[in-house]
Amino acid sequence: MLENKIALVTGASSGLGYQFALTLAAQGAAVAVAARSTDKLAKLVAEIESRGGKAMAFAFDAADPAAPDALIAAVAERMGVPDILINNAGISLPARAHKATLDDFEQTMAVNVRAPWRLSQLCAARWIDAGTGGCIVNISSMLSTRVAKGVSLYTMSKAAIRHLTAGHALEWAKYGIRVNALCPGYIRTSINDAFWETEQGKAELAKLPRPRVGEPKDLESALLFLVDPRSQFVNGEALTVDDAQSWAI
Repeated sequence: MLENKIALVTGASSGLGYQFALTLAAQGAAVAVAARSTDKLAKLVAEIESRGGKAMAFAFDAADPAAPDALIAAVAERMGVPDILINNAGISLPARAHKATLDDFEQTMAVNVRAPWRLSQLCAARWIDAGTGGCIVNISSMLSTRVAKGVSLYTMSKAAIRHLTAGHALEWAKYGIRVNALCPGYIRTSINDAFWETEQGKAELAKLPRPRVGEPKDLESALLFLVDPRSQFVNGEALTVDDAQSWAI
């Protein structure tokens, strides 16, 4: 499905980004995987190559304002201009609203909003100049339209990504550029795995329509739908994949 395409996935060293890279590579894309943890990226590249795919690793710190420009330049030089951009890198700094610091705010917005905005801008500029079109998938959250205690900065940033998606889609559709958002529900990763075994985690599960959290692979079909060249009329959408969780929180 994605033969002869180059895909860039940020935040690819673990969790959703790791799975997204595997998924895209399995469909024939050459995948540029980017994250701060280059050791974990080396493992991912090796896994993709062992399955017959193509991948290259790139160091990327989304909090660094110069990092997006350096990343796109490096990928273009070593692999070619990406055809697909998956803006997955993100952070959540839990803090009650009255205790969050200015640094918490600035770091959250830098990683979750500024980096995706700049990466999208850089890719779109190259696509427009070349007349090729392109595809962007921004990873938002079911909490982009909901709120939850202790994560107000995170939910604000994911709401911003949802609107960034719509704004970019509106402006760039005429150039053949599609921009959509994927809004996952609760997904089990190495970062939150232990939480779901705690009493608080079990209490959260009990509130859900089906008391389970998703796995990264549960997002695979949704991601492929959004990047599929046949989805040419899907643009500016925010696709929630959460097993109806957002209706219960």
